Amino acid sequence: MKVLKNTAFAALAASALLAAVPAQADDIEQVGRAAYLEAVTGKKVIFVPLSQGMDLNQAWTAVWQRHAARYGFSFEVRDPNMDTAAGIRALQGAIAEKPDVLIVQNPDVQTYARALKQAQDAGIKILQINMQSITQTDSYVGNDWIEMGRLEAGELARTCLAPDAPSGKIVWLAGVQTGAANIYMREGLNQILAENPGLELVSDQPADYDSEKARQITETVLQQHPDLCGIMGIWDNAEVGAGAAVLAAGKQDQVTIVTNGAGAHTACESIEKGLLDVVYNFNAPIQAEIAAQQISEFLQNPDRPAGSEKTVFFGPITRVDKNNASGRNCWKIDELK
Repeated sequence: MKVLKNTAFAALAASALLAAVPAQADDIEQVGRAAYLEAVTGKKVIFVPLSQGMDLNQAWTAVWQRHAARYGFSFEVRDPNMDTAAGIRALQGAIAEKPDVLIVQNPDVQTYARALKQAQDAGIKILQINMQSITQTDSYVGNDWIEMGRLEAGELARTCLAPDAPSGKIVWLAGVQTGAANIYMREGLNQILAENPGLELVSDQPADYDSEKARQITETVLQQHPDLCGIMGIWDNAEVGAGAAVLAAGKQDQVTIVTNGAGAHTACESIEKGLLDVVYNFNAPIQAEIAAQQISEFLQNPDRPAGSEKTVFFGPITRVDKNNASGRNCWKIDELK
């Protein structure tokens, strides 16, 4: 009898639940979806990059364009093509248009600082991507650059302080000296140098993200220090120049080259060719997805004053070498669209 009562109760409960569900599939609405679509549809997002010629920018843009097309907000790119004066003009033009969200990739910590404050004062929510300004805005999504410096320098410490290492001599191939990545990575390097007195920094020169400059610097350092052990850099597309110089000198088994990058397939190809040994991959598509969530948050909260809340999101970092230079560690742009 008790079993029958339980069965009858379960049947009644199931009937009540079914009665609460609309009979037609067209009437089913995911909780919160309508409100989300209403909040984001028709909104405007503008991105001011350094240059769309960079692989990481192409990855970010592909992801954000996909989100915009799917959910009905507009997304525009104002590309200054590595020209800071053009970048300032692009920012000023964006401020005049008053988009709902402004995404900015800073060339250095100072150049855009005033314009970012002006935009924030105008009520525009600002997301800084991967390269910060001294002006903190609503959100930063990107690398923990101090940790990146520690990871790369730590890699060289393990290699160049080993018993069979040719020396403790290492090179820092900098980017733009006033860039956030450069400043903070150098701090991470300094920390590792202090922790490992056997390491000797024999060269600290900016290659300015240029592979030819990286090649020339490396050639000169190899002539001055034929027992060089390691090179750390700031961008895989530049450090291939250093790798070319090392290969030309026949020192690929002596000199370890460590850098970082967005995770594009070109970095994996450079590892396979012996131009790079280790790339710390910050995976630009994942950064873009994290940023997309921030964009969504901003668009759903239009009444929140710009700059009233400031958040930082550091993305994941994956160590990539010849053993895992494949698959998701080596994205291609067509796969992101």
